[in-house]
Amino acid sequence: MTRLFKVTVNGREYDVAVLEVTPGSTAASAPVMPMPASEASVFSAPPPVRTPVPAPATAAGAGDEVAQMGGVVVQVEVKVGQIVAKGDSLLVLEAMKMKNHLLASRAGTVTRVMVAAGDAVEGGQPVMTIQ
Repeated sequence: MTRLFKVTVNGREYDVAVLEVTPGSTAASAPVMPMPASEASVFSAPPPVRTPVPAPATAAGAGDEVAQMGGVVVQVEVKVGQIVAKGDSLLVLEAMKMKNHLLASRAGTVTRVMVAAGDAVEGGQPVMTIQ
């Protein structure tokens, strides 16, 4: 059974015919009502939404330690001026509900920390510098 409705969209009224489909009936039996060309744009799909593309992570320089994967920094375990040995834990990164420790790839002194707890990072993004 076709039911008629009056619909208001953005302050403009439209008469709409809606086919009520019940079990055992088919939509193919519904009458097709042609739409005037002037109204066709009203029902066209909206333009695609452009999602902002994140800026690429800065390239790692000499002495930079980088995140192995994207995630969120849970805890930074070192501070500027601290001496670290190769294999020391530098920070904890949560990715896919797992906590991963970023380990120092070299011994030295932490000269720069570029992230803080709560920061989102991308894989390959520099997070600190050890000289």
